[in-house]
Amino acid sequence: MCVATDSSPASFIRLGPYGSTPVAQDSIETLLEQRRLLVARVGEEQERLEALRQMAADLEAQLDFDERVLVEIDSVLGRRPQLRLEDANLRLRGRRLEEVAIAILSEEREPGSVVHYREWFELLRARGHLVAGKAPLNTFLAQINRCEGVEAIGRRTGQYRLSDRTQADAA
Repeated sequence: MCVATDSSPASFIRLGPYGSTPVAQDSIETLLEQRRLLVARVGEEQERLEALRQMAADLEAQLDFDERVLVEIDSVLGRRPQLRLEDANLRLRGRRLEEVAIAILSEEREPGSVVHYREWFELLRARGHLVAGKAPLNTFLAQINRCEGVEAIGRRTGQYRLSDRTQADAA
Protein backbone atom coordinates (compact mmCIF):
# COMPACT_ATOMS: atom_id res chain seq x y z
CA MET A 1 0.00 0.00 0.00
CA CYS A 2 1.28 3.48 -0.87
CA VAL A 3 0.34 6.69 0.89
CA ALA A 4 1.23 10.17 -0.38
CA THR A 5 3.20 12.36 1.98
CA ASP A 6 2.65 15.59 0.04
CA SER A 7 0.57 16.67 -2.92
CA SER A 8 2.92 15.26 -5.56
CA PRO A 9 2.22 11.75 -6.81
CA ALA A 10 5.91 10.80 -6.65
CA SER A 11 6.22 10.95 -2.85
CA PHE A 12 4.65 7.91 -1.18
CA ILE A 13 5.21 6.07 2.07
CA ARG A 14 5.41 2.31 1.57
CA LEU A 15 3.35 0.23 3.95
CA GLY A 16 3.49 -3.52 4.22
CA PRO A 17 0.80 -5.73 2.76
CA TYR A 18 -2.62 -5.18 4.33
CA GLY A 19 -1.26 -2.21 6.24
CA SER A 20 0.70 -4.41 8.65
CA THR A 21 3.60 -1.97 9.01
CA PRO A 22 2.85 0.54 11.77
CA VAL A 23 2.38 4.08 10.50
CA ALA A 24 4.23 6.83 12.33
CA GLN A 25 2.21 9.65 13.93
CA ASP A 26 3.62 12.21 11.49
CA SER A 27 2.43 10.03 8.60
CA ILE A 28 -1.10 10.01 10.01
CA GLU A 29 -0.99 13.78 10.40
CA THR A 30 0.26 14.06 6.84
CA LEU A 31 -2.60 11.87 5.64
CA LEU A 32 -5.12 13.91 7.61
CA GLU A 33 -3.74 17.13 6.14
CA GLN A 34 -3.89 15.68 2.63
CA ARG A 35 -7.45 14.57 3.25
CA ARG A 36 -8.41 18.05 4.44
CA LEU A 37 -6.83 19.62 1.35
CA LEU A 38 -8.52 17.10 -0.93
CA VAL A 39 -11.93 17.68 0.67
CA ALA A 40 -11.48 21.42 0.15
CA ARG A 41 -10.42 20.89 -3.47
CA VAL A 42 -13.38 18.60 -4.15
CA GLY A 43 -15.73 21.24 -2.76
CA GLU A 44 -14.19 23.92 -4.98
CA GLU A 45 -14.39 21.64 -8.02
CA GLN A 46 -18.07 20.92 -7.32
CA GLU A 47 -18.79 24.65 -7.09
CA ARG A 48 -16.92 25.30 -10.36
CA LEU A 49 -18.77 22.46 -12.06
CA GLU A 50 -22.14 23.82 -10.93
CA ALA A 51 -21.17 27.31 -12.14
CA LEU A 52 -20.17 25.85 -15.52
CA ARG A 53 -23.45 23.93 -15.75
CA GLN A 54 -25.38 27.14 -15.04
CA MET A 55 -23.34 28.98 -17.67
CA ALA A 56 -24.09 26.21 -20.18
CA ALA A 57 -27.83 26.39 -19.39
CA ASP A 58 -27.80 30.18 -19.76
CA LEU A 59 -25.91 29.90 -23.03
CA GLU A 60 -28.38 27.31 -24.33
CA ALA A 61 -31.33 29.57 -23.50
CA GLN A 62 -29.65 32.52 -25.21
CA LEU A 63 -28.85 30.37 -28.25
CA ASP A 64 -32.48 29.22 -28.51
CA PHE A 65 -33.67 32.82 -28.37
CA ASP A 66 -31.10 34.00 -30.94
CA GLU A 67 -32.02 31.15 -33.31
CA ARG A 68 -35.74 32.05 -33.08
CA VAL A 69 -34.97 35.71 -33.81
CA LEU A 70 -32.75 34.68 -36.72
CA VAL A 71 -35.58 32.60 -38.21
CA GLU A 72 -37.94 35.56 -37.88
CA ILE A 73 -35.45 37.92 -39.52
CA ASP A 74 -34.85 35.44 -42.34
CA SER A 75 -38.59 35.12 -42.94
CA VAL A 76 -38.93 38.91 -43.15
CA LEU A 77 -36.01 39.04 -45.59
CA GLY A 78 -37.61 36.31 -47.70
CA ARG A 79 -34.87 33.77 -46.99
CA ARG A 80 -37.25 31.44 -45.15
CA PRO A 81 -40.94 30.63 -45.52
CA GLN A 82 -43.28 33.10 -43.92
CA LEU A 83 -45.01 32.44 -40.61
CA ARG A 84 -47.79 29.85 -40.88
CA LEU A 85 -51.25 31.37 -40.95
CA GLU A 86 -52.44 29.50 -37.83
CA ASP A 87 -49.38 30.75 -35.93
CA ALA A 88 -50.05 34.34 -36.98
CA ASN A 89 -53.23 34.54 -34.89
CA LEU A 90 -52.06 34.82 -31.30
CA ARG A 91 -55.47 33.96 -29.84
CA LEU A 92 -56.13 30.25 -29.63
CA ARG A 93 -59.48 28.62 -30.30
CA GLY A 94 -60.92 25.28 -31.32
CA ARG A 95 -58.67 22.39 -32.25
CA ARG A 96 -55.50 24.51 -32.01
CA LEU A 97 -56.41 25.46 -28.42
CA GLU A 98 -56.81 21.75 -27.58
CA GLU A 99 -53.46 20.85 -29.13
CA VAL A 100 -51.56 23.60 -27.33
CA ALA A 101 -53.31 22.99 -23.98
CA ILE A 102 -52.60 19.25 -24.11
CA ALA A 103 -48.97 19.81 -25.12
CA ILE A 104 -48.40 22.25 -22.26
CA LEU A 105 -50.04 20.02 -19.67
CA SER A 106 -48.00 17.04 -20.94
CA GLU A 107 -44.80 19.03 -20.49
CA GLU A 108 -45.67 20.60 -17.14
CA ARG A 109 -47.21 17.67 -15.26
CA GLU A 110 -46.47 14.04 -14.58
CA PRO A 111 -48.64 11.52 -16.45
CA GLY A 112 -51.93 10.93 -14.66
CA SER A 113 -51.67 13.99 -12.45
CA VAL A 114 -54.83 15.99 -11.79
CA VAL A 115 -55.04 19.73 -12.50
CA HIS A 116 -57.78 22.28 -11.89
CA TYR A 117 -58.87 24.02 -15.07
CA ARG A 118 -57.97 27.47 -13.71
CA GLU A 119 -54.42 26.30 -12.95
CA TRP A 120 -54.20 24.71 -16.41
CA PHE A 121 -55.41 27.97 -17.96
CA GLU A 122 -52.71 29.85 -16.06
CA LEU A 123 -50.05 27.41 -17.37
CA LEU A 124 -51.26 28.23 -20.87
CA ARG A 125 -51.13 31.98 -20.18
CA ALA A 126 -47.69 31.70 -18.54
CA ARG A 127 -46.38 30.33 -21.83
CA GLY A 128 -47.60 33.47 -23.57
CA HIS A 129 -50.73 32.06 -25.20
CA LEU A 130 -53.99 33.96 -25.41
CA VAL A 131 -57.42 32.37 -25.72
CA ALA A 132 -60.06 33.81 -28.04
CA GLY A 133 -63.52 34.85 -26.92
CA LYS A 134 -65.20 37.45 -24.73
CA ALA A 135 -64.52 35.29 -21.67
CA PRO A 136 -61.26 33.40 -22.43
CA LEU A 137 -61.44 31.22 -19.31
CA ASN A 138 -64.93 30.05 -20.31
CA THR A 139 -63.75 29.39 -23.87
CA PHE A 140 -60.88 27.34 -22.51
CA LEU A 141 -63.16 25.36 -20.19
CA ALA A 142 -65.69 24.66 -22.94
CA GLN A 143 -62.96 23.46 -25.28
CA ILE A 144 -61.29 21.08 -22.80
CA ASN A 145 -64.73 19.70 -21.87
CA ARG A 146 -65.21 18.73 -25.54
CA CYS A 147 -61.71 17.36 -25.95
CA GLU A 148 -61.45 13.58 -26.35
CA GLY A 149 -57.95 13.54 -24.87
CA VAL A 150 -59.04 14.95 -21.50
CA GLU A 151 -60.91 13.26 -18.65
CA ALA A 152 -62.98 15.17 -16.10
CA ILE A 153 -62.38 14.03 -12.51
CA GLY A 154 -65.70 13.80 -10.70
CA ARG A 155 -68.70 15.97 -11.40
CA ARG A 156 -68.34 19.74 -11.28
CA THR A 157 -64.97 19.60 -9.49
CA GLY A 158 -63.16 21.56 -12.18
CA GLN A 159 -60.39 18.97 -12.13
CA TYR A 160 -59.05 17.23 -15.21
CA ARG A 161 -56.28 14.92 -16.37
CA LEU A 162 -55.05 13.74 -19.72
CA SER A 163 -56.50 10.45 -20.84
CA ASP A 164 -54.17 7.44 -21.02
CA ARG A 165 -54.33 7.52 -24.82
CA THR A 166 -53.31 11.19 -24.93
CA GLN A 167 -50.38 10.58 -22.59
CA ALA A 168 -49.19 7.69 -24.76
CA ASP A 169 -49.42 9.91 -27.86
CA ALA A 170 -47.45 12.69 -26.14
CA ALA A 171 -44.64 10.30 -25.11
